[in-house]
Amino acid sequence: MQNLINTIFCLLLVTLVACSGDASDGKGSVAGKGPGGPGGKGGPGGRPQRTLNVEGYVAELSEINRDFQTMATLSPLNSVSLAAATSGRLVSLNAKDGASVQKGALLAKIDDSDLKANLKQAEANLALAKQKFDRTKKLNEQGSATAADLESAEASLKSNEASVELIKAQIAKTEVRAPFSGKLGFVNVSVGAWLNAGSSIVELNEVNKLKAKFSLPQRYASVVKVGDKITLRDEERNVEKSGKVSALDATISESSRTRQILVTVDNAKGELIAGSYTSVKVSLEAGQDSSFTVPAEALILDREGAYVFVDKGGKAQIKYVQTGLRTPISVQILSGLDQGDTVIVSGIVSLRPGVGVKIRELRHAMNYEVDR
Repeated sequence: MQNLINTIFCLLLVTLVACSGDASDGKGSVAGKGPGGPGGKGGPGGRPQRTLNVEGYVAELSEINRDFQTMATLSPLNSVSLAAATSGRLVSLNAKDGASVQKGALLAKIDDSDLKANLKQAEANLALAKQKFDRTKKLNEQGSATAADLESAEASLKSNEASVELIKAQIAKTEVRAPFSGKLGFVNVSVGAWLNAGSSIVELNEVNKLKAKFSLPQRYASVVKVGDKITLRDEERNVEKSGKVSALDATISESSRTRQILVTVDNAKGELIAGSYTSVKVSLEAGQDSSFTVPAEALILDREGAYVFVDKGGKAQIKYVQTGLRTPISVQILSGLDQGDTVIVSGIVSLRPGVGVKIRELRHAMNYEVDR
């Protein structure tokens, strides 16, 4: 038994001596190795620094020539329902279904025979009043008529002039004329019909020019200016026309956060039809310098401005940038990035300058166009 104990003790002693042969070099670390592993710096407690696996996005220059597309309804530049201004019997109708008419054309006429008779009487009274005024004026100059007589004659003259003008105005109301050149719709009445004031006769539309109103998102609200060219396309008829912005709404809608834009387009050849649905394409910032587009989640803000993390030799590095147009999924970078920079787009909350990163996947550029 004693021999067995001695043998075990010797084995333990040999093991301890062997371990001491591989002992530290006096500084508590393995010879030729740093505290964090082979040749590297360690993290807290001597543990190796962790490398983050992240997704990247390679920044590539692209021309800023984006298009915003939406839909709109075409409508006549001017549209009016022509109606009778006075009551009476319709004695003449020149309006034809679907006819083109010129500004000022007489389309309908209401009986004015009684008014014409009244006009003749008023004109006769006017002539008499004028003669009386001229005679009284001459007598006044000779001292045979008082100033009061002259004033009374003048008042009578002006009253009769007003009566004539009133009847002429009433006669003018019996005529329905085209207020602008355009195309008629379907006529609603026939000759001989009794019309009340306000009765609709026909609708007139100015279709040589059309207009379309559409909504532009708030982020593009200041991009479009009056006079800018806008492309309109009727997909069903395969017709594409160029229009111009004629007006911008003064405010942005609080409910939709959009701005109303009014576009006019020439339609002298009748290629487009009022009331039809059309697509609208707005060119945004055409002709400006090239820029980068990055995923929106890569952008971070602090008191100094906007910045992103990029991968530089396996380490995270901050780059401050100037931004342009934004969408829910992308941000336009106008300056601050270099061609080929790998922008880190995941694990942002864990990133710090100098942290080790490894790109496990690169996202595709086509998914982040600012005009989508």
